[in-house]
Amino acid sequence: FPKCPFYVLTSLKCPGCGSQRAVHALLHLDVASAWRNNALLVACLPIVAVLLWAEACRERHHRLYVLVNNRWLMWGFFAVALLWWGVRNVFGW
Repeated sequence: FPKCPFYVLTSLKCPGCGSQRAVHALLHLDVASAWRNNALLVACLPIVAVLLWAEACRERHHRLYVLVNNRWLMWGFFAVALLWWGVRNVFGW
């Protein structure tokens, strides 16, 4: 797998570092290894599934679509990614 350019330049892990290895592990049904590579990616998979479902059923379930596509929820995800970025570099995860 190619190396993360941010990691190569700074020696710090970005929120997405390990995502390729995590996806590879998930494709081989190795959830523990995927969690070790990028816990945020694994934890966000159910959220991504709900977002995709809301998009696919946007006409039939308009209230769900509006609920999951609001500004504050997106800013919340952004804050979690920033928090993950800091925690994984401070604690070496």
